[in-house]
Amino acid sequence: MSNNANPFSLFLILILLILSTDNQAEVKLGYVRGLIDQTSRSLGTLREGITALNTSFDHARAMFISLDNEPGNPK
Repeated sequence: MSNNANPFSLFLILILLILSTDNQAEVKLGYVRGLIDQTSRSLGTLREGITALNTSFDHARAMFISLDNEPGNPK
């Protein structure tokens, strides 16, 4: 049997034990879940925006490179 004790799992157990004594634990966990969901959506939107911006820069670079390579354009 391997002993792979992850400090994050121990921290999670501690938090769950502390929350088990709180009457408002369900409300607080619901708030944390909403916060994590919103953070995930925000990061996904940010990632999509950065990807779209990178694609636009790639297209612009390709366009300018093709213009530079046309005959008759001074370099």
